Amino acid sequence: MDFQLRKDARRWFKDISHHYPILFDLYYLCLMAGFADGRPNTEIKADNVDDLVGYFPGEFQSRGRLLVGLLIQVHLSRLGIDLNERDDVYRRVAELVDPNSPSYMSNEGVRLMNQYAHRGFDVLSEYFGDRPRSIETFLRKYSRCISDLNSKR
Repeated sequence: MDFQLRKDARRWFKDISHHYPILFDLYYLCLMAGFADGRPNTEIKADNVDDLVGYFPGEFQSRGRLLVGLLIQVHLSRLGIDLNERDDVYRRVAELVDPNSPSYMSNEGVRLMNQYAHRGFDVLSEYFGDRPRSIETFLRKYSRCISDLNSKR
C-alpha cells in the first residue's frame, strides 16, 4: 500500500508547494497535524486521493522508523492503551509493523498513517480558513496550529 495525499490537499497547497521538493513533504505536514490532533479520518474514499510512494522518500528515509514510532504512540494513546500493558502493546504493534516492508509498516499501518494525514489536512484547512498564499505566513500559522493542538491534548 502507498502513502496517499488527498487531491484537495494538493490544490490547497498549490501556492506554496514549489517550496517543497517532493509531494511527501506536503503529506508530512498533514501527518504531523493529524498526529497532533490525535484522531484519524476514516471517511476519505480512494477516488479522492493520489498514491505517492510505498516507502519513505528522500530525507524521510532515515526518519521513517521515527514516523512509525509516532504512529504507534499516537494510536496507542488514542486507544487508551498504557505502554505497561505489554500484551496489548505487542498485539497492536504487530498489526501495524512489518520490518520487511520498505515503509516498515504493514498495509494496516500505512492505511492508518494515511488516515491521520487525512485528518491533519482537515485540521489545517479548518484552522487556516483559506489556503496558504505565502510560505512565510503558512509556516508561522502552521507552527501555531501544531502548538495549539498539542496544548489541547
